[in-house]
Amino acid sequence: MRFILIFIYLFLEVFITFEMIDFLGVLGFVLEIIFSAILGLFILVNYRFFLGDALVRLREREIGYEAFVGSNIFRILGAILLILPGGLTDILGILMQFSAIGFLAVKPFMKKPAPNSTPFDTSNKPQNSEIIDVEVIEK
Repeated sequence: MRFILIFIYLFLEVFITFEMIDFLGVLGFVLEIIFSAILGLFILVNYRFFLGDALVRLREREIGYEAFVGSNIFRILGAILLILPGGLTDILGILMQFSAIGFLAVKPFMKKPAPNSTPFDTSNKPQNSEIIDVEVIEK
């Protein structure tokens, strides 16, 4: 099965690269490879800013854990794909820079939270405990 997937990837890579060379020309394709590699390096070097922004949004609960993981993992993978030469890798690298695509790709692999827990629950206490919090007022 892996060999079939590798063959399909290589076929698509060669086909898309050939079509891009036919459309842009050889010099245009070489410039596109150089530009995409510079863009990928720029994204990797400045990744800490993207991560900081995503952490702030996660802390303020504007985004969920799945969206945080999906956007950050796929942003790094997309930057690496932009550095690699080829037409298909550049297209996939650009698509992975959008967090919605990363979220849709990661969502099937994320664990479902327990019904009684919150995604940010860090306590080790059981959720259905019989503890009652009482305030004692002495007279």
